[in-house]
Amino acid sequence: MEKDGQAVMYKRWLGGISGISAAKKIALEEQVGGAKEIYYMNKSKLEKIKFLTQNECEILEQYQKKNPKEEQEKQIEKGISFVSFRQEEYPSRLRNIYQAPYGLFYRGRLPEKDKCAVAIVGARVCSEYGRNVAKQIGYVLGKMEVELISGMAAGIDGAAQWGALRAQGKTYGILGCGVDVCYPKQNQDLYERIPQSGGIISEYCPKTTPRPIFFPNRNRIISGMADIVLIVEARKKSGSLITADFALEQGKEIYAVPGRVGDKLSEGTNRLIQQGAGIFTSVQEMLQNVKKLTVQDGNAAKKTGKTLEKLERLVYSCVDLTPRSLETLMENTGLPLGELITILNTLREMGCISEVYKNYFVRTEIEV
Repeated sequence: MEKDGQAVMYKRWLGGISGISAAKKIALEEQVGGAKEIYYMNKSKLEKIKFLTQNECEILEQYQKKNPKEEQEKQIEKGISFVSFRQEEYPSRLRNIYQAPYGLFYRGRLPEKDKCAVAIVGARVCSEYGRNVAKQIGYVLGKMEVELISGMAAGIDGAAQWGALRAQGKTYGILGCGVDVCYPKQNQDLYERIPQSGGIISEYCPKTTPRPIFFPNRNRIISGMADIVLIVEARKKSGSLITADFALEQGKEIYAVPGRVGDKLSEGTNRLIQQGAGIFTSVQEMLQNVKKLTVQDGNAAKKTGKTLEKLERLVYSCVDLTPRSLETLMENTGLPLGELITILNTLREMGCISEVYKNYFVRTEIEV
């Protein structure tokens, strides 16, 4: 395992080269003796490497013009670290997956090797129900000290990661761009919060902008870093199902949250269950299959009902994970409008419900 500072500097240089696969970088390093040796190879020696194409030789020549020390210093100033395939700190779960990344750039930290890790992915354009489920599962995992892996995408991914952060848990965002690029822009707050306890991670060089081809590739890392992959809402054709395919190839446990028949956002998850994925019913049941790791006591979800007054419990029981209108709640509770609004405001202040749009309310606490 490589620890020498200068050697790591050249590995960082090699890891930042685009246009050459991770497998070829690893093979090239093994053949010539190290990343430093690759940096100083002349054109004639490069062209003798049988598995390199002419275009790849030209790419290496172009990157040899860069100053590895300057590049490293710029990245360190931005708080960007790097770990290569041969270093001890490299995530052990990734080593044996197909097309393992040559190296990882990251802000914050890497997942702990001895901690249970669950990946949660799902639809970017999700339902309010799916968003709440993802957020609460993330919250429970955070309380149980289970590390959460996701893609920091809009919708399900971001909701799950916010849930973990709310529980003061650790979560890791795997990006399809450089770690110094926030994508999507709307998740800027999440992007800034994650490295405080977890990490932002990418195999792509800093400054790399997001491209459609990068996201399927990063999905193999999301599943590769986890013991279990959980899908919360997915259409028939989606990136979440690509992650599930990678998880299957990697021998991971796969779970899906079942959805309503006929709902487009449930087609992917229901199909996964039909094909043999586990049906998600609770975090505790899902985790019991991870025999090699232990987690904290499962009593993490907030037992909201036990702390509410009688009328508050009545109103809370009428609020669901799908939006309920003020008029519907008046009909179901029989309470006058003024009293109902007062109770709804109390429940909102307690964090039990939220107003998703004007006069429509959903639960924000579910026991998972």
